[in-house]
Amino acid sequence: MNKIINQPEQMIKEMIEGYIATCPDLFEPLPDYKGILMKRKKDKVSIVTGGGSGNEPWILGYVGEGLADGAALGNVYIAPPARAILNVTKAVNHEKGVIYICTNHAGDVLNFELVGELAQLDGIDTRCVFVADDITSAPREKQEERRGVAGVALVMKVAGGACDAGLPLDEAVRVIQKANRNTFTFSVTTSPGYLPSGKAMCELPEGFIEYGMGFNGEPGVLRTGLKPADEIADTMMDYLLKDCGACAGDEVAVMVNGFGFTSLLELCIVNRRVAEILKGKGIKVHDLFIDSLFCPQGTGGFSISILKVDEELKRYYDMPAYSPFFKKNNRPRG
Repeated sequence: MNKIINQPEQMIKEMIEGYIATCPDLFEPLPDYKGILMKRKKDKVSIVTGGGSGNEPWILGYVGEGLADGAALGNVYIAPPARAILNVTKAVNHEKGVIYICTNHAGDVLNFELVGELAQLDGIDTRCVFVADDITSAPREKQEERRGVAGVALVMKVAGGACDAGLPLDEAVRVIQKANRNTFTFSVTTSPGYLPSGKAMCELPEGFIEYGMGFNGEPGVLRTGLKPADEIADTMMDYLLKDCGACAGDEVAVMVNGFGFTSLLELCIVNRRVAEILKGKGIKVHDLFIDSLFCPQGTGGFSISILKVDEELKRYYDMPAYSPFFKKNNRPRG
């Protein structure tokens, strides 16, 4: 696969430069180009996120109004350096504390926990939330061991609202952890992703699909021949609803998240079936939207994320949020 880059060692710096060029009024880079920051600093608990580049717009697009205040970026599929995380932490408004939000992967967890300890030594109060939503990566009774994938978008939406609402550090963490526990994601891959070198990350024969494959090509839970869209959606929703326990009368926010090679036409067809399934089971839909907010490079397929909501989570989920790459603006209801 052909990739449009200059020198591989300059990819992240040039990506950040190009992104900030589209919105210089909103963002500024870290001096070493290992992250980005909101220009406007708010008097509140701050959110710092981070992870490896490559699954655009995560992490870059999750910094914005009503979202994260800063992000540390690693190279493609590589955890951000501890020094970058610490620099972002010191650069955001940290007087009321900082909440780290990242996906539950070993390198990210290790570096954020380390930096949390270093920040505490500098008098900065920090907490970590590791999003763990991939239902195929560990059983429900070991939910905290699951990988973090596209559901981080839903958790971040709640997190940004909670912090913008002025919640103190520990109360904001309680709400964010509640959203984390209530978020569930299942994916299907229809073609392999590719590294910046152009090399495929896994083998997936033409005409086959794989459910639950990790975004770095980790093996999934079921490989079949290509099925009609409704059958694929049925399989995914069966897994999700069984795992999250949603039933008639429950209320959910749902994201159909497209991967890089999957068209909006296909995603709309899937979304139609998801809506039918939820209606048929008597599950209330607080929000149902299509986007590409966690998009593995060059991969075909999509994921479905479900956030079970109550009145508290809805209040923060519905607060306004914006970045150029995260346009989940909440429309008026009723």
